[in-house]
Amino acid sequence: MKPPLRREVGYFCHFVLEGKHMGGILVTNEIGVPLEFKYTEPVAMNRLQKTLYGAVLDRYLHETVIRDSLARELHSDPKYFITGFEEKEYLGTLAGREMIALQEVRSASSEPGGSFARTRDREAVILTDEGPGLRAAFSTSDEAVQQDMIDWLQGAARTMDLLEPLDRVKVALKMLIGDERKR
Repeated sequence: MKPPLRREVGYFCHFVLEGKHMGGILVTNEIGVPLEFKYTEPVAMNRLQKTLYGAVLDRYLHETVIRDSLARELHSDPKYFITGFEEKEYLGTLAGREMIALQEVRSASSEPGGSFARTRDREAVILTDEGPGLRAAFSTSDEAVQQDMIDWLQGAARTMDLLEPLDRVKVALKMLIGDERKR
């Protein structure tokens, strides 16, 4: 007999607070219980580094220093990673997994009989059985992979609030920055 399918949901968060970049990954089970949490220490660049890196500094910090270093430390294996919609310009792969940027939408409508509506090449509005609709941006333009991501999101949304764990990561990272100030 096969063991029951375990649906791990990955979350990635990156933000800048007081000029310091910080990121975190949270992996939960199918109901949102934390399985693994990893974070980076706050990273600040000096004036010389800002000058030398120029316009690529934010992308370099976000994708290489924060995201890639967290991916190397990860032990869990979620199928996909969810991040906030504000991160859509930085979507890529994390630990070899595609990413999905999500945002809640109050009035979601799709094609008649459909469960999602494509709004752009890499974006869609997804209807879920439970909770609000979701505006999604995908890290891939492959429509078959996007459809799998949509199905995965709809399945996960049946057992948990998909966006709430992302809020937990943000709060936890801000707490860690606050703890660092006290040292």
